[in-house]
Amino acid sequence: MSELLVEGRYYLLISLRDEVVIFGTGIDAVKCAYMLRNRGIYVKYFLNNNKKIEFFLECPVYEPSECILDGVFVIIAVGTTSTYLKLARQLDGLNLEEFTNYIYYKWIDRKLVLLHGNCHMTVIESYLQSSKEFSDNYAIYPNPLIYENEEGRIADKVLNNCDIWIHEDIKEDNAYGYFLSDAYIRFKWGIRGGKKEITIPHLFGLGKAFFPQSACNQRNRAINNAKDTNGMFPHADTIIDRCVEDGMTVEEIIAFCESDLSLKEESILSNFEKYMGKIKEREKAWDIKIYDFIIEKYKKVKLFYDEGHPTNIILEKICKDILYELGIAEEYIYSDIILDTHENPVYPAVKHCLQLEWSEAEIRRSFCAKKMCCYMDFEEYIREYLWWCYGI
Repeated sequence: MSELLVEGRYYLLISLRDEVVIFGTGIDAVKCAYMLRNRGIYVKYFLNNNKKIEFFLECPVYEPSECILDGVFVIIAVGTTSTYLKLARQLDGLNLEEFTNYIYYKWIDRKLVLLHGNCHMTVIESYLQSSKEFSDNYAIYPNPLIYENEEGRIADKVLNNCDIWIHEDIKEDNAYGYFLSDAYIRFKWGIRGGKKEITIPHLFGLGKAFFPQSACNQRNRAINNAKDTNGMFPHADTIIDRCVEDGMTVEEIIAFCESDLSLKEESILSNFEKYMGKIKEREKAWDIKIYDFIIEKYKKVKLFYDEGHPTNIILEKICKDILYELGIAEEYIYSDIILDTHENPVYPAVKHCLQLEWSEAEIRRSFCAKKMCCYMDFEEYIREYLWWCYGI
């Protein structure tokens, strides 16, 4: 595989010197063969697991175990990155190496983007891929979220072959290890011409500006055979906890939480100023700024689902600024993914004190949101919290 300069930009392109093999015989394989043929590149044969045909597009079809793959370049032509990763592991087991001996066909003729961060990146990726101009010119490498990275690092071959690195600011002493930090990756990233780094807002925990009641919940329990340690309520509600300690009934707790007596005005304001100040200070290290946008919008719309997860209003703004950094001006982008899994209500006392103009009749509305009933309003949130955490 050679790296050729086309129209002033670097692209991954299959070299004419390689004997090209396509892994797959579906519609994506057809698209790949057509694309290669238009470049004067001929496919030697196709690979397919559990093959049921001898020829495809007039070329032989083999199972990977039936042929010697030395000296050929394999293009995996399948519909999803999850299937690509499965087949990539199979080729790794045959002593082939990604980028050197095989590649995903959707990366050809595109700059490769590395997204590095946690759950916010799932929405970022969705928004970016909704842009036609982005999708025509860039492809996103299937990099696991930081908390799902079982290797505890990103392979050098990936860092060497990605052109754009979009990431949250990750400290050296982060909970998942030094090798996933900005400092280490920046050292490995290098300064090859054409590579670009974009640091985006890291807002996890900073949404507490709107949730002064939020804390770590020691009464929460894991679900799904202990695999899901976030359980139902990873955030403690210190107001409800205090009501329980005071011996209040369920109805008394609901009435108290709905009143302006639940939180003192000075504590609401000091909490808000504290976390807004943290955002303003931390964004000095970000290429994409967000503080002014939050100040402009927070009274009009809900900007955080809980202390760790911004709404799509913020994430869409971040993505539009990322596209601008890449020279793409696109007004309409969209994502069907939202991060309301453990959404918390903004307390009426907070809304009153911060002069919030928006209202929310329902929370945790998405398919993935965790709730015990079909509909969760503020009262239902309180009832489910009391049952889950206290058995009340």
